[in-house]
Amino acid sequence: MEYFFQEFSGYHGTLIKPYYWLYHNQYCLKCPYHIRTGEESRVTYGEFYEAFGFPYGPTMPENKQLIFYEVKAFSGEVLQKGQVTNCVSSNIHAESMLFEEHGYVDSFIYHHESVGYITLYANYTPCNEYAHCCTSKMHDFLIKHPQIRLDIYFSQLYHVNEDNFSSVWNREALKSLAGFWPRVTLNPISNGIWQTILYNFVKEAPATSLYQPVLPIRASTDSYNAHMIHVITGIKPYFVDVPPEPKPKIISRRQDIPMGMMNYSSIPQAQHGNYQYLPFLTPRMPFMPIPAPEFHAQKDFESKPKHVVRHLKMPTDINEGIDLGNVLPNARKINEVVITEKVVKEKDREKKGNRKKKKRDRS
Repeated sequence: MEYFFQEFSGYHGTLIKPYYWLYHNQYCLKCPYHIRTGEESRVTYGEFYEAFGFPYGPTMPENKQLIFYEVKAFSGEVLQKGQVTNCVSSNIHAESMLFEEHGYVDSFIYHHESVGYITLYANYTPCNEYAHCCTSKMHDFLIKHPQIRLDIYFSQLYHVNEDNFSSVWNREALKSLAGFWPRVTLNPISNGIWQTILYNFVKEAPATSLYQPVLPIRASTDSYNAHMIHVITGIKPYFVDVPPEPKPKIISRRQDIPMGMMNYSSIPQAQHGNYQYLPFLTPRMPFMPIPAPEFHAQKDFESKPKHVVRHLKMPTDINEGIDLGNVLPNARKINEVVITEKVVKEKDREKKGNRKKKKRDRS
């Protein structure tokens, strides 16, 4: 079997020329050693951020491809770890170098029959564009080694948007690659996987990035990648570790402490000077968290006033008498006097007048 690569020993690993005709040049800083194994595979934190877009979101470097890989035995033991970069001067993608027939990984599997798993941590999804055919080489590799499982973790999608002329090829290639499921999985790098990469492949990673949660902008991109790879391939990612969105806290009403449970003798008294007391708890006062008071929504204050209607009990019969003493507290009884007036005719008036004159004359 004729191999294209050449392997050299380094200080903390090996340096591999994936093609023996590669040489140092000013156009590609990584040439000719595009595959590095062991501790030689570690990169600086700045280079990692530039390629993977961690922790502040995607950077989309078009001419920079970086892949970290782990080759594991069937027992789960890591047999080798390394990194692969693309060649800018020769326009060769990283996946094309790694899965080249009779290439370095093919030779490693030939000499290690216990290889059962290969895990890739890539800054881009593999493509199938003209002159690269990365996905096609991975397809042939999987057919040649049917006992191997391949898990691919990526941080950014490569040329799958509809405005890119090669998006149709890349989408179909990813769908074809996902057809090997469950032997092959396509997963976005998320949450705990970021810490794994930082710990195994990055030099002097800051402690804040190792132990603190992933920033929301990065977590949002990881969720988007999980959705898009599901849309493209029709298969949900096998592993997604995206933290759930925080739910708004429900503020409960303050619980009043019973008066009998408070020990007033232990409450600190005011002193002269600028002193600020911290919460002071006595043995007789159990610890009870007092949340902030709940504020009602503005619509409660702007609600319309309620109309209150009071019904009076009226008597059933209008002619029925009403006892005012029961209705009005200071009411008094009043005697009613009815005065009736009659119309007197003029003749009657004259008769009455004559009668009065006769009585006077007699007297």
